[in-house]
Amino acid sequence: RESADGKWSLPGGWGDVGFTAKEVVVKEFKEETGLDVTAEKLLAVFDKKMHPHPPQPFYVYKMVFLCSCSGGEIVPGFDVQDVAYFAIDALPELSEDRILRSQLETLHRRITEGADAALFD
Repeated sequence: RESADGKWSLPGGWGDVGFTAKEVVVKEFKEETGLDVTAEKLLAVFDKKMHPHPPQPFYVYKMVFLCSCSGGEIVPGFDVQDVAYFAIDALPELSEDRILRSQLETLHRRITEGADAALFD
């Protein structure tokens, strides 16, 4: 649950200079959830202008990775209010600046169908 708006999102953050995309995923997961993860594969690169996100003053591509948990314990980070898992058919109110229900449903469908290639706009 995001501190900024009290709504739910996936763990994530801005790409840091000097870090690979994979390193950023692992770092952000640990900082926001307390969990240790391994980034398994790139699922999607979403161009925010191609989806009905609220307007923002900057341009963003969102990279979404499939991760597996390898340890740690759930401890909300400094910039999140809570951490939880939800079934795809029981999603809470989402932080639409960050992720949309339609994107989560698409990602879930592609994972369960075994899609190999990353989705991109």
